Amino acid sequence: MIKVIKIQAFVFMCFLILSGCNIANHGSFTSKTFDGAVQSEELVELGAVVGESCQTQFLYLLPIDEGVSTLLAIEQAKQKIAGTVLLADMIIDDTLAIEFGYSEQCIIVHATAMGIANR
Repeated sequence: MIKVIKIQAFVFMCFLILSGCNIANHGSFTSKTFDGAVQSEELVELGAVVGESCQTQFLYLLPIDEGVSTLLAIEQAKQKIAGTVLLADMIIDDTLAIEFGYSEQCIIVHATAMGIANR
């Protein structure tokens, strides 16, 4: 009887370890992507951009890269198109992929880049 309980406890602990807890605290709301003086020039749509911040965890527990960051993903998206002043219509996704022996968590930002109109 005690052996069965130990096996059940072991199986339960393995399940918890392999479940891949999502520990990122990225916040899915960003109030603004531009913190500067008000532009007197007209902004135009430059195109769609995507930014991504990912972290891989070896054996589901040991982080290999830097932690995931919403701010890093936003900055990466802003740098995709030269002349981008701000991002509009942002969507922030948080994904967790569990593979054999590792997991990968990513924060992905989809947005529309806005910049100053060329005259």
